[in-house]
Amino acid sequence: MSGDNVNHAWRPSTPARSEGGDEASTAERHSAAGDPGRALRRLAAAGDRAAAHLWLATQPDLLAATPDPADAPVAEIWRAALRHHLAGEPHLAAARLATAPIGATGPHAVQMYCHAAVHHLLDDDIERASADVEEAAHAAHACGVPTAHQAYARVVVLLAAATGDAAATHGRAAATHGRAEATDGLRRADADLLRLMVHLDLAGHLLWAGDAADALRHAEAAVRLTEVAGDTGFEPYALTLAAVAKCQLGRLEEALADGAAGLRLRELAGVAADEAISLAALGMVHRRRREPRQGRQALESALAAVGSGQPRIVSPAWVLAELARIRAADDLCAAQDLAERAVTMAREPERPYALLARGWVALLRGDTAAAHFDAAEARTGATVGRRRATLVEALQLTVLAADDPRASAGLLDDAAALCRELGDPAEEATVQLIAARLQGRQARRGAEGAEQKLRRCGVRLDPGVADGLTAITLRVPAVVIHTLGDFRVFRAGAVVPYGEWQSKKARDLLKILVAHRGRAVPRARLMELLWPDESPSRTANRLSVLLSTLRRVLGTGRRTSGRGAVLADRGSVAIDLDVIDVDVETFLTAAEEAQVAVRGGHPDTARALVRADELYGGDFLADDPYEDWAQPLREEAQVAHTSVLRALAQHASDTDQKLVYLMRLVHRDPYDEDAHLELVQVLRAAGRHGEAQRRYRTYVERMRELGIAPAGGEATGPDAGPAGAGGGQHVDSSAGALARWRAPAAQARPWTTELGGAHRPTGVPAQRTGNPRRLIEHPA
Repeated sequence: MSGDNVNHAWRPSTPARSEGGDEASTAERHSAAGDPGRALRRLAAAGDRAAAHLWLATQPDLLAATPDPADAPVAEIWRAALRHHLAGEPHLAAARLATAPIGATGPHAVQMYCHAAVHHLLDDDIERASADVEEAAHAAHACGVPTAHQAYARVVVLLAAATGDAAATHGRAAATHGRAEATDGLRRADADLLRLMVHLDLAGHLLWAGDAADALRHAEAAVRLTEVAGDTGFEPYALTLAAVAKCQLGRLEEALADGAAGLRLRELAGVAADEAISLAALGMVHRRRREPRQGRQALESALAAVGSGQPRIVSPAWVLAELARIRAADDLCAAQDLAERAVTMAREPERPYALLARGWVALLRGDTAAAHFDAAEARTGATVGRRRATLVEALQLTVLAADDPRASAGLLDDAAALCRELGDPAEEATVQLIAARLQGRQARRGAEGAEQKLRRCGVRLDPGVADGLTAITLRVPAVVIHTLGDFRVFRAGAVVPYGEWQSKKARDLLKILVAHRGRAVPRARLMELLWPDESPSRTANRLSVLLSTLRRVLGTGRRTSGRGAVLADRGSVAIDLDVIDVDVETFLTAAEEAQVAVRGGHPDTARALVRADELYGGDFLADDPYEDWAQPLREEAQVAHTSVLRALAQHASDTDQKLVYLMRLVHRDPYDEDAHLELVQVLRAAGRHGEAQRRYRTYVERMRELGIAPAGGEATGPDAGPAGAGGGQHVDSSAGALARWRAPAAQARPWTTELGGAHRPTGVPAQRTGNPRRLIEHPA
């Protein structure tokens, strides 16, 4: 996984002033009016972490004070730099601070060195930031001004957080006078802002260092502090950090929910800062979940944000590498080009991951020599740079690109051990599945166990993105048509390139034939669907050309014996489902077998249901949502999958797994009342009363959108009893879902986010005021 390759993505940033919204323009007006302090605080409130760091490093009494003649040159340096920063010119600000003399004294010198340290932190230049802090220390001790000491102490705390020194941020030696002095003289809101920045910076550094568990702890603390400090502009970024940490820990369902919620909050609040980070993180989560369509959308948006004039707080090489792995699902040539660009642009920290992406794409293209070379280079770079997550995948690629993968399979034991150190069960299961499939039938039970573990982590198993699961799956040549989700055709284990179809009409013809499920379609009907405004006399030859193209693409043309995949006579055309594998047919068969097992109480019911769920890769022909001929099969598959999810929720013995299935039901149909109420019931039974109440509020809002009274009347949660006097009352389930709840006492705003389902992001309190998310509040 790629969590340790976002090392340059989590440092403080300055949003592009052209996209900063009202807060940025207001800050500029304050700056122009001679109030830079207020401008800084306004930008900080809008989620600008660079402005927040500068504000915390500032002595407010110096902003408008007239310096002594001896201090005037030093004062002009930091004030000019601040003006440049507020104008959206951080590079000019840094250049101005670079002219700072060494050994200056006085409060203005402390201010100059503190601002210089912050700018070097923004550039990830810890060595120069540390030197600036040393200069600030000498100047602060020499002048003896309390506010200068306090500003210096705050910068020391910020530097410690940026370098991952958690202990130092909570109390330092006498030389820095500890954290108490760092907060002396601050308003309550600014003291909370300091704690918030510390948690965010520590989380970012710990993600870079590969310590996802501690990073998550600090990210969740930051989410909670956004409410305390009132700095809700930082909440999207805090949620992004939580999403990345959970992604590294293999908690992919939760990572998706947090990442999507962060983007949703960013849109509602108009927060422009760190948009590229949020999009890139969401794309990474989708890539790990093996969802190429969603991942491509997020990563292409992130790449556009990086190149739109916003500061490069996300490495373009890392985004390109992630996108290359995603594009391998539909276009290996495009994926190869993206991977080459990533390697060319990559700096040393992310170069091993860029090489890894290029190696996976090369392996899927059949170039094992190139894949083996990139695997060796990535393995060396990851080892030297201590990039453990990258090293795990480099070991996988080394094995799968070898002439005899079984002979190299011992490296997978090392990879599994690294996964356990990282605390990533999803990647560990991936390694175990690759090892089991290399062993063959004798390891079938181990493979099934690894597959189940991956499903529990939210990972899909169908081939697609460039990774070890796709590489091991495609070792068996086959002709497979993927219609669930994105439309793709695999021939001999590789995606048929788009250019080989020669025209979009050939793809459309195959889609139409698949939608008719092997039934013969009259030629006249095909011509009407493909060329609705043209005469059949003009399109008959075109149809024949398309049929020839289709036979060539599928690699199953006419033979001397047997039949090809395309069956055609003078009057009609059909596709032979006995010759090729169509995923929607496989899914529907598996879903029916699973339902038969449910009705018959078969001991393998759970396994049959899980297999059916795994086979559902998305809606039928999701890239053709408006074609009438696709709708019947799409709806049939959707209904079958919903039935499978309901049965899985009923048969799941593990509470967390049951919750996952119920959340997926709610995500599929946000107005499914029974699924909402059962989700609340399971949460309450597990003792998760806060989450149960939040889920219930989401349900109430959904029912009101339909004009339907929710179960329990004016209920906002299942915790109030009759007449608002206590706990919810559970009744006989045979009475139906609506009878399970009594009316709670009070009405409160439900939590919801349209992205990533109804799962609530980490650590957000139930009651919120003064928050831009109230824009989604249902009107009373």
